[in-house]
Amino acid sequence: MRCTARVTPRRVMSVDIGVGSRLPAAVTAAGRVLRDGTDGTSGVALAVVDGPEDGLRSMAVPVRDRAGRIVSALDVTAHQGRGGDAGWRDALRAAGARIEADLHVTSRFVTVPVL
Repeated sequence: MRCTARVTPRRVMSVDIGVGSRLPAAVTAAGRVLRDGTDGTSGVALAVVDGPEDGLRSMAVPVRDRAGRIVSALDVTAHQGRGGDAGWRDALRAAGARIEADLHVTSRFVTVPVL
């Protein structure tokens, strides 16, 4: 997995994974979403993994192209005390849906590579 964009909150402590950083796909939430596709029950991909440090949790959702193929993943890593899974899940799915809507329009004019 390669980090291509990042937003850092203003906190005393934050996860420092810079743009261009590479991580093994099998241990990241985004990597699991890209590998597995869906959660097998609802048809909606969502992966939650415990982070590399105690108390960290990562969650990811897919970003799909116009044909429904997963072309990327959107994830968040935060301390477990920063809110429950439901809130992060809903926010990620909403952000992913907005990105997909833009991608669906853009992909009419440019080719989006499939993983």
